[in-house]
Amino acid sequence: MRIRSFVGALCGALALSALAVPAAQAEENPLTFSSVAINSGQPLVVGTGTPKQFRVHYNVHHTHELYTSAATLYAGSLDTRSAQSRPVSEPTCRDLSDTVARCVQTLAIDPKSLVDNGVAGTWHVYLQATDADHNVAGKGGLYPTKVLRASTLAHTDAAPEPVAKGRTLTITGKLAHADWTTHTYTGQAGRPVALQFRPDGGSYATVKTVDTGSGGALKTTVTAETSGAWRWYYAGDSATVNGVVAVGDAVLVE
Repeated sequence: MRIRSFVGALCGALALSALAVPAAQAEENPLTFSSVAINSGQPLVVGTGTPKQFRVHYNVHHTHELYTSAATLYAGSLDTRSAQSRPVSEPTCRDLSDTVARCVQTLAIDPKSLVDNGVAGTWHVYLQATDADHNVAGKGGLYPTKVLRASTLAHTDAAPEPVAKGRTLTITGKLAHADWTTHTYTGQAGRPVALQFRPDGGSYATVKTVDTGSGGALKTTVTAETSGAWRWYYAGDSATVNGVVAVGDAVLVE
C-alpha cells in the first residue's frame, strides 16, 4: 500500500483554480470524489479562542496517477463563501486500489476569522484534485456539516443551603453563547433552559423550563421537598451546541 503526502504546491494556485473549471469539463473529468466523512457526522462546535481542528476523509477516483488533492469546509455558496476553514496539514492519501485513493486532511475553523454569527449552521465540503495527466477537478456542496456556536452554563446555585422542607429554594445560573462578532461569550434573553432535579440515589429529570432574562441570567424558585441536586440543562438550537449541562448544586432538605 502506497501512502503519499501532498506538499505546499496545493496551497496557492490549486486552492482556487478548480473553481474556474467549466461544468461540462468537470462532468467529463476522470477525477471524481466519494465517501466523504467529518467528525463521525457530529457537529463542529466553535468557541471564541482556540481554533476547532477536525479531519476530512474522502476518496478520489482517478484514471491517471493522482498528483495532488485538498479539502475545504465553507459556509454560504461556493462562489461567495462567507467563511471557510484553513489547512492545518497537507493531505495524505493511501491507495485502496490502482484507481482509488483514500485521503485525509486536518483543517481548522479559527473563530477569529468569523465576523458574523450568521455563518453558524450548515457548511459544505469542497474537494479538489489534479492528476499526472494535468486534469483538474473541483466539486463543492458535499457532505453538509453543522458548525455551531459553543455555549456555556454557569455553575448552578441553589439557596439557602440547607433548607427546611416546604420552604422556597431560589435557583440561579447563566447561559452564554460564543459571539463571533465580539469574540466573547455573551448571554441572550428569551432562551429556554430546563431546570432538572436528581433526588439522592436517583437520576436527573426536568422540573420546569425557564427562559433566560437579560444577559442570559437564569432565576427561578421551587419548593424544597427532598434532598438532592439541582442543575440547568440547555437543549440548544439550530445555531448553538446542544446538550450543555451546568455543574449541579446539592441541597440538603431538613
